[in-house]
Amino acid sequence: MLFVLPMASRVFSGSEGDSTDSRTRTSPTAPACPDRIAGAIPSGEGAVLVEAFRTKNKQITMCRTTGDELYYYGEFSDQREPGIAMRASKKPGGYEARNDPYSYRIKDGAVTIYRNGTRIGREELTPEPSPS
Repeated sequence: MLFVLPMASRVFSGSEGDSTDSRTRTSPTAPACPDRIAGAIPSGEGAVLVEAFRTKNKQITMCRTTGDELYYYGEFSDQREPGIAMRASKKPGGYEARNDPYSYRIKDGAVTIYRNGTRIGREELTPEPSPS
C-alpha cells in the first residue's frame, strides 16, 4: 500500500478549529506524549498521548498539547527518516490531519491518504498502547 510522508513539509496550522469531545480529551493522568514526538510539535512540552497506531511499517501518534491542540505525528516504524507533525482535528469516528496538498484521515480502523482530494492510499491500523 502507498503511504505518503512528505518529509520536507510544514506543520499545518490552518484556521479550522479542533472540535474536541470527551472521547479525545485527556485526563491529568494520561500518559505523556513520547519526548521525541513532543519535541517535534509546537508547544509540545507537557503534551499527552491521545492514541497511537501502527500500519505495516508506519507509526501514527496523536498527542494533545497543554494548550489543547491536537497533533498527528506520522513516521516510519524504524524511524529511518524524521517524522512529520501536523495539526489535527477530531472528526466523526476519527481524526483528520492536513499537510497540503495531502490529508490523512483516520476512521474505521484505517488511515486513508489523499492528495488534492484524490485518494492515493489506504492502510489498515492496529492500535498501539505506547509508541516507542
